[in-house]
Order: sequence, then C-alpha cells, then structure tokens
Amino acid sequence: MVDAAFEVFSEVGSEQASMSEIAARAGGSKATLYSYFESKEEMFIELMTAAAQEAVGATFVLLKASMPVRDALARFGTHYLVAVLKPQLLAVRRLAHREGGRSNVGALFYERRPKLGWQSVAVFLQQLIDAGQLRSCHAAIATAHLRTLYEAELMELCLFGVPVDTSPRNIAKVVQRAVDVFMAAYGPTHAAQTTH
Repeated sequence: MVDAAFEVFSEVGSEQASMSEIAARAGGSKATLYSYFESKEEMFIELMTAAAQEAVGATFVLLKASMPVRDALARFGTHYLVAVLKPQLLAVRRLAHREGGRSNVGALFYERRPKLGWQSVAVFLQQLIDAGQLRSCHAAIATAHLRTLYEAELMELCLFGVPVDTSPRNIAKVVQRAVDVFMAAYGPTHAAQTTH
C-alpha cells in the first residue's frame, strides 16, 4: 500500500492522485485506505514523514556535548548525509518541494519532520554556545548555516540526478570541509577559549 501510494504521488502529485488509483495499485479497496487515513493529504504526509523518520530519525540523537565539538558535528553530518542522499529520501524531498508550490502538504511535512529534527540541533548548538565551545550567536541561524554547509556540495546535484560520488570516503571529506567552515565562522574566539 505504501509503495503504491508513493508511486502514484510521485507520478501525478498529491492534487491529481486519487485514493481509487492507489487502492487499485495496492490491490485493495478505498474503504481499506480510509480505515488507515482520513484523506489522501493525510496519507501523503504520513508516507513522507515515515520515510524520513526511518532514514534520518536516529541521526539526530547522535549529537552529544560530551564529545569534542568537531567530532560530534562530523559524526552527525556523516550520518545525516548518508541518510538524506539515499534514493528514497531524495524522492521524498523532491515530492515535498513539488507540493510546496501547489498545496500546504509540503509545509505540513516540514513541520512534522525536518523542522523538529533541526530544532534538536539548535538545542545542541545552544548548549555549546552556553559552554563557550561556540561563539555567542543565534543558535537557529547557526543551525541553518550548518545544514546548508553539510548539503552544499552534493544535495542539489543529487536532487537533479547528476552523477556524483556519494561513497562513504567522499561523504567524510565533504562533511569535514563543512565542519571546518562552520567552525571558522562559529568556533570560539581566542578570548573565549582562554576563559573556559
């Protein structure tokens, strides 16, 4: 049922998708679908949220203030990129972006999944700021910059289907460069380092 729904949504988008078509492809009935989901919009959001949670959910718990900052950010970034560059997650992101221009489904997905995950990163960065391990800044903005740095070299190319090197070795290099840039911008000043 999930695979059938994903196929239909990918082919025609949420507005044109019909519960009848999804049920036919899944080999079931509309009544069965409606016993699980109130609407096709709810099904669409649940489908994307579940896929994102399965691939990325555990990544956000990897951030630990007990590790050196660079190590924590590199470990998290590596797991994050490996997860979001998988074909299924790239397909979910393409769908969410496409729906963002047509309906509120993309925004609802963002509220339920990516926003919550990145809020946990902002909390982690705020802990580092409070401990003097990052310079004083707006944690949510620093989080947005960190996310963009992780994705800068590979994400857009992957979304467009351009062949790129997503091997573990290359992802580790990409993440290291992202962390280097982030720490150059947000690492503690010399004065802060000497007082902590």
